[in-house]
Amino acid sequence: MPASPAKMRGRLEAAVFLTKHLTPAILILEVTMDAQPGADPKVLREQAYADDVRLDVRRRTHQIYTVEPVDFGRWTLERLRWRGDERVLDVGCGPGDLLHEVARHQPVARHQGRWDMLVGLDFSPGMIAQAIAQATGLPVHFFVGDAQTLPLPDATFDVVMARHMLYHVPDIDQAVAEATRVLRRGGQFLVTTNSAQTMPEYFQMRRQASLRFPAMLQSDTLTDRFSLENGSAFLEPHFSRVEVHTLRGILRFPTAEPFVEYFASTRAMTMRPDHSDAEWQAVVEFVRAETEAVLARRGCFDVTKITGALVGLKGP
Repeated sequence: MPASPAKMRGRLEAAVFLTKHLTPAILILEVTMDAQPGADPKVLREQAYADDVRLDVRRRTHQIYTVEPVDFGRWTLERLRWRGDERVLDVGCGPGDLLHEVARHQPVARHQGRWDMLVGLDFSPGMIAQAIAQATGLPVHFFVGDAQTLPLPDATFDVVMARHMLYHVPDIDQAVAEATRVLRRGGQFLVTTNSAQTMPEYFQMRRQASLRFPAMLQSDTLTDRFSLENGSAFLEPHFSRVEVHTLRGILRFPTAEPFVEYFASTRAMTMRPDHSDAEWQAVVEFVRAETEAVLARRGCFDVTKITGALVGLKGP
């Protein structure tokens, strides 16, 4: 069914607004210091998140192997207070899945002459290409850009989201400041991340492997950079109130292969840049053997996970 004239005008107005206000040259801010792969823009953009293949492995693992699974996207959105006419920015949107869902269930609405605007931004051109390809007919706009230098005007959005991505950003303080800048007063900043205590069984195996194989990086967890425990310290200087919401669960692996696939999806952030395929295969076989040993003893391999969301409210 063709879109109504009002809906078409809303989409056109959104496109004109963004075309007018987006910074013409969208730059990806690089860092000159030696960054760990999990916060190195080149590694993230060209390997770990060049597309959603590796991300999808981890996402499907949580969907399939979580005991009593929760729709995390829906749970995330339920942490916010919605009117139904918000302008929403998803920073680090990946392939745009959550914005696609929001667009399908929250069509463009007009309230006193205002209209919704749904915008996704990611620093990976590959991710944005996928997001655009899957957004046919939806009132969503996707752009390549950097969380540290958002190419958008001040006080534009009612909701800014940054889901499981701030721990990848080289300058987390700058990214939070940018999110605050583009939020209107009374706006909400939704951040999802993990607890520093999440998945101890997984990280214990990573530590064991890193001690055995020099080609592996030290097993410090990326989440330590921005976690449920320390995230409030980044948000509190910018927001009048910060809420922390925790979601606990268990991943239960009945066989070794899905655990090994999950581990393998993190290769770019686990191995030294100059490692060989042979070194990587040796690591994978070690992880497989260790997982099979746990399964032989226990019948299944349980991994405890703690994730959640922080919501910052920008003062009036």
